[in-house]
Formats: sequence, structure tokens, C-alpha cells
Amino acid sequence: MKVISAIAALIGPLLLLGGGAANADPYWEPVSKNSSFRCSYVVPHSFYDVTFQTCVVVNGNSTQAVAIVANHSPTTLSLEAPNVALYVNGPISYDRNCLTSVLTGGYTRACFGPTQTRPCSATVRAWSQVVVQGYVMSAWSPDRQMCT
Repeated sequence: MKVISAIAALIGPLLLLGGGAANADPYWEPVSKNSSFRCSYVVPHSFYDVTFQTCVVVNGNSTQAVAIVANHSPTTLSLEAPNVALYVNGPISYDRNCLTSVLTGGYTRACFGPTQTRPCSATVRAWSQVVVQGYVMSAWSPDRQMCT
């Protein structure tokens, strides 16, 4: 009984802390881009039929950095993003590591950094680096004014 009480005492606060806003960081998730996304050019992989983009998402005064990878080939490939970073008014605000995963052929996945609240006067930009089958790709998103 003491063991169960001790485990409950450890897990309880973690469950309470996890009850906030949903956050995909550091996992790869399905993505559907809309007008809130301001994305880099599409970066092609040198050997595989894979493309990559870095986006900054702004929705009112909420923002986050996103790395998006699309596998256009029929092959399942290894995928990771050691850096998904958000910059606010120049300096870096955060840099996240998205966990290693696999990307099945025909699928697109994104790793979203944490959502932050910023004033309308802030300018944000994202940078990410992804590694697909050992090949490193990186890109900057365009700048985006908050609340626009």
C-alpha cells in the first residue's frame, strides 16, 4: 500500500501539470497548413523524394515554430529534427528537439514547438533543421508580425 501511495504522490502532480493546452512538442503529428502558417521555400532532399519546410504560425498573439516533412516516395524513412527554433524580435526564444521517428511513404508530418504568447508589436521567425536518412536540411521561415 505504501508503494501505491508513493507512486500516486509522484504521478498526481505530473497529471495536473499535463492538463494544460495540448502540445505536440516533441512528437511528429499530422499537419494541415492554413493562412496562419508563414513557411519557407520547399527544400528537396538530395536522394529521396522528400520535401521539407520551416514555418512560423501566428494566430492573434499566439505563435510557434513548425518543421514539416513530406515523404512523396513509397519508402519508409528515418526522421528527426534536432532543432525547431523560434526567434522573437531577433533573439532566440526556444530551440526544441523533435524525437526520432519514421515517416511512411505518402505521408506528411510536422513537429510543432511550444506555443508562446507575444505582444502584437513582436516580429517572429522560425528556423528548423531536420535529418532524413542521415541527410541534414535546414531553412528559415519568413518574418511574421504578431496579430496579423
